Amino acid sequence: MNKQELCNQVSKQTKMPKSKVMAMLDSTFDNISSSLKKGKEVRLVGFGTWKKVKRKARPGRNPQTGKTMTIKARNVAKFSMGQNLFDQLN
Repeated sequence: MNKQELCNQVSKQTKMPKSKVMAMLDSTFDNISSSLKKGKEVRLVGFGTWKKVKRKARPGRNPQTGKTMTIKARNVAKFSMGQNLFDQLN
């Protein structure tokens, strides 16, 4: 499901205009992103938690040339699913 499909589903279920639903989705994703950027944890109880995690530099290989290289350290978002979501999937 992509963002547009999610917007359509929420619009049908809530009987709200797609433009308002899309604005709410954009705002939600912007707030999640900005919180993660600040290093804050985003927790939606029953669904899951996003955390900003520092990934260490590590050795890697260029698949085109086979040359060994070092992959730089960087920040990534880590998602851990909540118990409710886990129960629905299993």
